[in-house]
Amino acid sequence: MTAEMFDHTTQAHAARWREIYADARRDQPVIRSERHGGYYVLTRHADVTAALRNHQAFSSERSWHEDGTDRGLGVAIPHQPVRVGILEMDPPEHLKYRRLLTPWFTRQAIERGRERIGQIATWAIDRVIEKGECDIVADLAGPFQAIVILDLLGIPLERWAAYADVAERMVRQTEDRAEGALWMREDVRAEVERQRREPLSGLIAGLNEAVVDGERLSVDWATELANMLLLGGEGTTIATIAHMLQHLHEHPGDRARVAADPALLPTAVDEMMRFHAPSPGLARTVVQEVEVGGHRFVPGDRVLLSYASANYDEAVFPDAGVADVTRSPNPHLAFGGGVHRCPGALLAAANAEMFLGEVLRRTPEYAITGQHAYERIPLTNGFYSMTMTYPPGPREGTDLGDLPQLTAPRVRPAD
Repeated sequence: MTAEMFDHTTQAHAARWREIYADARRDQPVIRSERHGGYYVLTRHADVTAALRNHQAFSSERSWHEDGTDRGLGVAIPHQPVRVGILEMDPPEHLKYRRLLTPWFTRQAIERGRERIGQIATWAIDRVIEKGECDIVADLAGPFQAIVILDLLGIPLERWAAYADVAERMVRQTEDRAEGALWMREDVRAEVERQRREPLSGLIAGLNEAVVDGERLSVDWATELANMLLLGGEGTTIATIAHMLQHLHEHPGDRARVAADPALLPTAVDEMMRFHAPSPGLARTVVQEVEVGGHRFVPGDRVLLSYASANYDEAVFPDAGVADVTRSPNPHLAFGGGVHRCPGALLAAANAEMFLGEVLRRTPEYAITGQHAYERIPLTNGFYSMTMTYPPGPREGTDLGDLPQLTAPRVRPAD
């Protein structure tokens, strides 16, 4: 594969990424591209894992010129308009701020929040259940996930549509994404400042009380961490939900198994994350000379870690080209790895599992009637539209206006 042929942001790549990466793993496991300033791609599971575990050589840090202007590095190729919190920081600074988030995403905290997730799922399905037809992305999964993240943060829930719109622009890489990202950052900042005067329950309130290096966390840092959760917490879960519903529609045997035994949902969701790569990969900047995959990298090299390719590596996943809803163990890299493994991984999995369970319970005879995938997939591999039909059903009685009055934050930090 020549340098001119590879670009993971193109329509051609979106249409053939499994085939392209299969050829690369076999013949050229380290790809070189001249696009986007020049970068390499690691395609094998062992090589991607090695880079994820070696933050000393493969840096996530967003770099800056001496005059303070952004050099445009960090974890995204191509460049993103705003820094994405601790995703673009290296230890030890990374760990200082990650510790502020960890208590909110422990297994115990997520388990305590499952009732709340269920209430939000009920609200989302109630919005469309009487219609008999809806768009899974725009009408179901998008509103559900937006409410989940705003509820976690403690942002008023009536703003969900505006936040969902910005998240959609970011994952689809629309031309106006920078405008949307800047709007969201400023809105979050205003909320952080407001809650310093009038504390509410939620993660923003927790950040406003946090202390780092003996000093109260600044408004800037609380804003950036909250913004990171908003940008990182929507697209991949929405994509996983849509991929799962599509898979069950196309595979009646799997659909019958999961419907009969909801305990299969965790492994099924895990497999959808592996098979469909909702998070295709993130980039690193080489800061120490290092050899991986038979290639010697030097400081300044940009390297894309392809989770999508690694998750199809036959050396790790037997019959990798088959989606097996019972696959276990499943060491996929959909949530990354090393010190930068997604802090909200457990919440993302719980959201997808519980929401899918509710959709199957309330619309068991659904049928997918149309779908439109992202034409390009640099950040998220998913759909901007997927329509389904189902026999209309009754509402179960949770309205958006009811949600802010529920008694406790959906996810609370561990005791």
